[in-house]
Amino acid sequence: MKKKNLLHKNWEEAFYWEGCPLCFLVQKSIRGYMENFLYESINDPNIRRIIREKGGFCEIHFLQLTTFRDLLGISIILEDLIKNFVLPNLIKKEVPKVKSCIFCEKEEEYEKMYILSLNDILKDQESFQLWKDYAYDFCKPHKEKIKSLSSELYKKIEPFENVKKRKYPEYYYKSFYWEKDYSELFLKKLRIMEFKRLK
Repeated sequence: MKKKNLLHKNWEEAFYWEGCPLCFLVQKSIRGYMENFLYESINDPNIRRIIREKGGFCEIHFLQLTTFRDLLGISIILEDLIKNFVLPNLIKKEVPKVKSCIFCEKEEEYEKMYILSLNDILKDQESFQLWKDYAYDFCKPHKEKIKSLSSELYKKIEPFENVKKRKYPEYYYKSFYWEKDYSELFLKKLRIMEFKRLK
């Protein structure tokens, strides 16, 4: 029996998610990245410099960052941004703008990594059957990403488009509500345990 790597196991777990499996994996990964950022990288001068150069964070990722309720960490970053980016721009009579966001860039990396790994994972017959029987359809934005990054993978999943379950509005807007995260993860874990018991 072929040993499954971590990416393979992550994908198989995502197939049980009630919604786009790629949304689940990317948001789970970005949440871990943010947690690590708040607890280990806040005082890293190099990371602080990069954030200043980029002009801070996009609105969505900043709101997600606040869900950790790490007020000290967030206030340290905001103080640095205000003193060293916002005020100097305002003094020059320029409107400070976010050029890019470190979390958006990381999210793109995760999306690419997961999409490129899925093609190999679905070559495994057991994983393909699991995806076919249990996974929800990919949301439209992620379907477009799959099409542009891996036409081979898209050809593999396209015949099942009309039979896959969909979660609205996630299917259209690539959304993932973090306030529901823990309860939904718990319920999903129970479904996995139930499935394993039936095997």
